[in-house]
Amino acid sequence: MQLYSFLSLIWCLLTVATIRAEVFSVGPERTYTSPNALYQAGVVQDGDTIEIDGETYVGTQTLAVWQADELVIKGVNGRPHLIADGKYIQGKGIWVLAGDNITVENIEFSGAVVPDKNGAGIRLDGTGITVRHCYFHDNENGILTSNPYAGDILIEYSEFGHNGYGDGFSHNLYVGHVNSLTFRYNYSHHAKIGHNLKSRANENFIYYNRIMDEETGFSSRLIDLSNGGFTIIMGNLLMQGPNAENNTLIGYGKEGLSNDNAHLYVVHNTMVNKRMASCNFLDIQDGTEIALVHNNIFAGTGTTIKGTTTSTGSNIISTIIDDMGFEDEAGYDYHVASNSPAVDSGEVLDPVNGYSLTPDYAYAHPTLLENRSIVNGRIDVGAYEYGETTSSFSPAQSTVGIFPNPANAILTVDMPAESIRQLEVYALSGQRLLRQWYSNRLHVDALSEGLYVLLLTDMNGVRFHQKFIKH
Repeated sequence: MQLYSFLSLIWCLLTVATIRAEVFSVGPERTYTSPNALYQAGVVQDGDTIEIDGETYVGTQTLAVWQADELVIKGVNGRPHLIADGKYIQGKGIWVLAGDNITVENIEFSGAVVPDKNGAGIRLDGTGITVRHCYFHDNENGILTSNPYAGDILIEYSEFGHNGYGDGFSHNLYVGHVNSLTFRYNYSHHAKIGHNLKSRANENFIYYNRIMDEETGFSSRLIDLSNGGFTIIMGNLLMQGPNAENNTLIGYGKEGLSNDNAHLYVVHNTMVNKRMASCNFLDIQDGTEIALVHNNIFAGTGTTIKGTTTSTGSNIISTIIDDMGFEDEAGYDYHVASNSPAVDSGEVLDPVNGYSLTPDYAYAHPTLLENRSIVNGRIDVGAYEYGETTSSFSPAQSTVGIFPNPANAILTVDMPAESIRQLEVYALSGQRLLRQWYSNRLHVDALSEGLYVLLLTDMNGVRFHQKFIKH
């Protein structure tokens, strides 16, 4: 009888917890008109969902400290843009995540500035976080975490650009001492003197990203893993630009190998250097127990590996970038042509600790992925497989219904908003003029009268196009 009563109590508690979880709607026409209004109300509890309308929120409206655990916070009806405009909370930035294991989806953060020059779009003071489909730009840090020496961080399908104060101590994102970081399908670029990705996590899984300075960037390192740890860097596009502040693309353990298991695996990456002064593609701290470097492209001048490796093989190295046979190097498309030395030159590697070292995917721009599999029986070197075709990189293949056309103020796409990843408007010259995320409505009132092209990318990476007239 006592066991029955105990089980009944547990069932009631679980049922109450399930029933109690609420969905809060935030937006100018909602009960809670902004993220700050919901935060000030103090009603959010563990397990709740917060849906923020895809509007622009400025200054104090943007600020919040989310203290509950297991929250899901997401943008709906478009991507909400949080512009700090000189405001901050707790001296830390736009949002402080004090709860554990919070998920943030489809939010844009910009303008985080604080007196100590370390303002963040998201400051993680709790343990664990998932971030997906977000955009962080023009902050002192995109994401900055505390050091709980616990918790797992997943960041995927997101963009980080032009973050950093400019002193070299703030970055596109800075992950402190946590259990693990998984960073995949992201686009990190143009960090302001700081690193495009800095992590002190005990374990790092960096898969299928585009991390670049491009022509005008002046970041420090593309990837800085300050304290080593078990790390797999696989399938990434890494490009150091001519204006880079630091001469190292990837730094491993350069502030001391204090993490467990100084095991580094760098496989199937495409690395390009255009910094003429000097370059270390890979700088490995002495004392690293395992450093396996296989199946990578190293293109451009510089030292391929500084430090000691335990295993290298099937890397393609050339100081002449054009010799690599990239499809469109000037446009940062590092797919390889049939004449590339990377084709059929790789080796299939054995898994390590249960983790595969054979890429199943490849990065597709922006912040998408495409499937990758071995073609013709032999794997290629670098981040792409020649002959592998997917919809992600195919040209816009069909038209999509839009109305009204001609349009004056708002253009609507005949497709559900949840099926749309982004809308872009191009002039006939090819210049991109507008971009809207996760919405089927686009404000075109700022455009001059004339003929334009709408390019739609759906959630599967398939592209559609349609011409329209602005009057």
